[in-house]
Amino acid sequence: MKKHLKIKLLLTLSVLILFISSWTSENKKTNKTNGSSVNILTEDEVCFVRDVLPIFQENCALSGCHNSESRKEGIVLDSYENIMASKKGRAIIPYNLKRSKVYKKITEDTKDDRMPPPPNESLTGGEISIIGKWIMEGAPNSNCAVDMKDSGKEKTESDPPVIPETSSGNCDTLGLIYSDIQPILEKNCYKCHSGNSPDELFNLETYSQVKQKGDEGKLFGAINHLPGFKPMPRKSPKLSGCDLEKFNAWINAGMKE
Repeated sequence: MKKHLKIKLLLTLSVLILFISSWTSENKKTNKTNGSSVNILTEDEVCFVRDVLPIFQENCALSGCHNSESRKEGIVLDSYENIMASKKGRAIIPYNLKRSKVYKKITEDTKDDRMPPPPNESLTGGEISIIGKWIMEGAPNSNCAVDMKDSGKEKTESDPPVIPETSSGNCDTLGLIYSDIQPILEKNCYKCHSGNSPDELFNLETYSQVKQKGDEGKLFGAINHLPGFKPMPRKSPKLSGCDLEKFNAWINAGMKE
């Protein structure tokens, strides 16, 4: 009798363990597929396959530059594995913009030093922001499945990289133009970056001056207090919630005038 009871208990326990194991695997947020993570992300998170890789492939992994054949300066930017292995792992360093050699090159001030080099166009401020955000999220090899409810279609890997504009709470971040951002600049930045002798020798009083710093990626890094950038406003907390949301949304949307 006792022997039969033990067998029943063991069988019950085995079934319970199998059920829990199956439920856990089905409900994981990431599953391994072809060496990359299939992540269920919120729409404000950056996905490597969808958002980051197309930027590198279209602007950097070209003949004579950073494809598998040319390997200029020992950097190959045509796949996640090659990107992370380039420069002995120093091309991209997760959570560290200042030490990531690729990020330093795409944000260089001088045209001769920056990547992509002339006569190629430099990356846009939005593209630089995407790469910087991906690095600060840990540079994961994420292959995302995001339900694009607003667009009415599923986001595919061939779609252009974008951080969607969002509106949270009472902060309207949709369709912003420069006139929406100028009051934020005047309130928080003009004290240092205006007049004939601005701090750091750059002025933020006009659209063209602001867009230049946005295109370099420095504006995004500074207002978000990212490592490797001088935080703005200086010796002050970050911009207030809605002001920061608006500024980031405007940069990510291409800094429309």
